[in-house]
Amino acid sequence: MKSWRFYGKKAFIFLLCSSVGLLNVGTSFAASGFYVSGNNLKDANGNNFVMRGINNPHAWFDAQAYQALDEIAATKSNTVRIVWQTYGSAQRLGEIIERAKQLKLISVVELHDVTGSNDANRLDDMARYFADPAVKKILADNQRYVLVNIANEWGDNNLADAAWRDAYKTAITTLRNAGLPNTIVIDGSGWGQYASPIKAYGAELLQHDPKHNLLFSVHMYANYNDSSKIGSELQAIKDKGLAVIVGEFGYNYNNGNNNLGTTVNPYEVMKQSQAKGIGYLAWSWTGNNSENAWLDLVNSSDWKTLTTWGNTVFNDVNGIKNTSKIASVY
Repeated sequence: MKSWRFYGKKAFIFLLCSSVGLLNVGTSFAASGFYVSGNNLKDANGNNFVMRGINNPHAWFDAQAYQALDEIAATKSNTVRIVWQTYGSAQRLGEIIERAKQLKLISVVELHDVTGSNDANRLDDMARYFADPAVKKILADNQRYVLVNIANEWGDNNLADAAWRDAYKTAITTLRNAGLPNTIVIDGSGWGQYASPIKAYGAELLQHDPKHNLLFSVHMYANYNDSSKIGSELQAIKDKGLAVIVGEFGYNYNNGNNNLGTTVNPYEVMKQSQAKGIGYLAWSWTGNNSENAWLDLVNSSDWKTLTTWGNTVFNDVNGIKNTSKIASVY
């Protein structure tokens, strides 16, 4: 059961309405932070929140990424996925979150240390970082503004769905036993691309979480070159009663002659996400290495001039500028 700030009759009415599905987006109440309700992510005011934003490389470009938050907010993004690693200090993470709050951005903090790993112990290492008292305090104090993405793309193409489930059960337990209250975001396997473990075991993980507060994430690269899969996989997750976002996505660069073999249709990603009320976070603001530079949304020379990719993400009819809404907690 979630920690609601209700008293007396109002608490009873809320819980009754919630149990029979009568609450709607306009319902006014106060919760401690973000939470999932069915396949919707809701903010602390009980309003649906649909992420529209980008990934920002704070772990690798501390000063530049911090300064870029102003430019990111100016694009009308409502969310920034903070690329972070376990060597990052709690103090600096707190400063980044505070600046994001000042700019009315929601933060999704993710750890990039174990990308592509199948080692369950390493996944739990990520959970233990977030469970550290200093880090946990910052996250918990900001649960109205911050979600916790345990690990970026843990699990490669060969990881069994059941192994994904079991490892995440352990990580969830580590976080909740430490008292972390925030919504937890969990990437699919297959370097974030596979929806199969989410469809198979997402509901089981949701029940395993004592707060029943999990948001799932798929990353759309070459596994989604078939455009029909974009909407069908997102819908299949929703049909399981789960909440999902597109935590990263790319596009058709150089007719697929790129290091990721990607011919993803980004217009379809944004169209399907908008139609289904699903959040998306494009990869990435800038600073990618040479083989991934095609995924820079702005030029790395100045950290603000839009590239062709950035123009697509921000200015398409279903892009960020036309569909983003600031979280009602602001």
